[in-house]
Amino acid sequence: MKKFTLLMISCLAVVMVANAQTLNNPKDSDGYYIVKWDCSQGAFADANDIEADETFTFAVDVTGTPFENWLKETPSAEGATRALAINKWTNYGDVSGGTNRLKQMDENIFGATWNIIQMASTMNVSAATGTDSIVYIYGQVFGFEFTAENPGAGWWMWPEGVPEATAIDPGTGAIFRTLPYTGTKTSPEIWSDDYEGGLFLSNNTPEKGYTVPCPQATSVPELFNPEAQIIGHEYYTIMGQRLDREPRKGLYIHRILREDGTSEVVKAFKARAY
Repeated sequence: MKKFTLLMISCLAVVMVANAQTLNNPKDSDGYYIVKWDCSQGAFADANDIEADETFTFAVDVTGTPFENWLKETPSAEGATRALAINKWTNYGDVSGGTNRLKQMDENIFGATWNIIQMASTMNVSAATGTDSIVYIYGQVFGFEFTAENPGAGWWMWPEGVPEATAIDPGTGAIFRTLPYTGTKTSPEIWSDDYEGGLFLSNNTPEKGYTVPCPQATSVPELFNPEAQIIGHEYYTIMGQRLDREPRKGLYIHRILREDGTSEVVKAFKARAY
């Protein structure tokens, strides 16, 4: 009887995983999807090395899934464009439903910039930011359609072969998880309308902790003397994180330091080599 029960449980687990949504994202050593996008490299990061209140660009790759073909099909709404969104929740509660839309970053890659704690709605923030707390993120990718005037011309759309409301499960239950919380990586507050295009992404209403993927930083032009000798270079991601060296590809910020104390800040881009 014990063997029969164990066999039934094993079969049920196989069926549940088989019915789950899958992504083309890489996985970490524990089997979770890597969803952090490295904006400076134009590729998925090596790990989800983020804490719950740290801002990062989230991305999903649906290459090889039913959504790849769905995106290519003729939209249901006249003049609309098809895109992806993600309904998501955590082990500590929900985040704002206005932060679902993702923006196309590559042919089959869609993303948005997130700060999980800042997006919280019913989420227990105190518990999620307790020492060593780990936030597990669950969710469902679904399709939607938009026009220039209507960010929700079509909503909660599913390709044939994917049952409605099917959750993403790489075999771990959750899509991904954060690092244990230390409180040392807290990011500044962001809003969707802080960046061009972010307001439309969030249904034309400002949303905290959410905006377009890899938002471009803006800065006040600094006066500098182009004749002054260059004494150094600094490199940053477009999120403002200092880099150890000049990126080999992608969009980044280049700060040129001069001997008279002035500096020049420019945005730079290197195409990925194929």
